[in-house]
Amino acid sequence: MDIKARHTKVVETIKTQYGVLVREDYYGYPQSESNLYMVDSQGALLWFSERARDGDSFANPVRMSSDHSAKCASWNGFDCEIDLKNGKLLHAAFTK
Repeated sequence: MDIKARHTKVVETIKTQYGVLVREDYYGYPQSESNLYMVDSQGALLWFSERARDGDSFANPVRMSSDHSAKCASWNGFDCEIDLKNGKLLHAAFTK
């Protein structure tokens, strides 16, 4: 499946049971929306990931925590756990 970037370039994709998790390059990505999102098999947007802070972005590789959640560190120093069903923030720990 070829994923078309929304704003910058796709740097990571992970196929899950809920769709394909996409992380775009944070550099130059609009601060008004999350650069981590889920698309369906046709490439249609399902959700944007909730962020620990408005304007933050996901800067590091995604780590799968379970079949239902993933973790990703943000530019502002939060290690975020995201619900793969809906993009909601399950937990955010400040690490810097």
